[in-house]
Amino acid sequence: MKKYLFILLLPLTTFVKAQTILENQFQFNFLALNPAFAGSRETFSLNGMLGNQFNGTIRPQQMYQLFSMDGPVQQGQGGLALQAHNDNSNTVGFNNSGVKISYAYRKKFGDIFTLGLGANAGFIYQPIITTTLGAKQLFPYVGLGGLFSSERFFVSVSKPVLFINEAVILNNKKPFYSMLGFSLGEIENLMMNVSGLLETNKDKKANIFITAKVWVKKSVGVGVMYRSETNPLGDKKNKIIPMAEFQITDSFRLGASYDANPFSFPDASGSTPTTKRGGVLQLFLRYDFIRDDSNDSRLKYY
Repeated sequence: MKKYLFILLLPLTTFVKAQTILENQFQFNFLALNPAFAGSRETFSLNGMLGNQFNGTIRPQQMYQLFSMDGPVQQGQGGLALQAHNDNSNTVGFNNSGVKISYAYRKKFGDIFTLGLGANAGFIYQPIITTTLGAKQLFPYVGLGGLFSSERFFVSVSKPVLFINEAVILNNKKPFYSMLGFSLGEIENLMMNVSGLLETNKDKKANIFITAKVWVKKSVGVGVMYRSETNPLGDKKNKIIPMAEFQITDSFRLGASYDANPFSFPDASGSTPTTKRGGVLQLFLRYDFIRDDSNDSRLKYY
């Protein structure tokens, strides 16, 4: 019986992986992809993100909770960050959670360029199908990243998961991220920020993400994200995700994005190949601790 249960659940092991929901839902949190972003916005910030799925009922199902906090240290020459996630998006209870901390060292070259080098360490707490159904284990990991930036552009390279115990995580992903972003217009009036991300994995197809966002007087930001990605089962989707942000006060920001066509997951019953999923609404809230000497970095508006 255990043998047949293992065979039935084997396709689901592709979702028990080193890449977490933090990296997958990065549209409001580049820090999830690269530890070198820690403190790069030059203010201490608290961020919360909730993923809500609509499955034909008035009350949505909460799919995941994401939290991050970061800020500058050492008079701006460094940054510290803490991130946490809880993911309930898998259909048969293979939820996972995790925590990671990040540190970035930042070196300024005059008033033009800044080079940042970052490292992160954390753990993922998730089930192990190779033992007993429902059993969970901690998986520690470490990662690195670099960020080269100026007022109007940035280049980011990172591998947030360099080392992790692969013996009991089947078909895991340890992606390498390359990102480029640039900012046009005047920050006090009309500004447009564009970023592109390339996600590459060994022996897997590359994923591409392009985001464009227009801000009006630093108060309202409206944009779209183009995602061309393949899930671990080999299913590919090209889709557009709209998003909006509102600067309620100098410190509070509220945002949202909507994925109308998320990936489907295998059905554990075996009666159908997939379970259709409803759209996922991500709600985002940020609080910035503004100081008199705080800089208004464009990195806040990507």
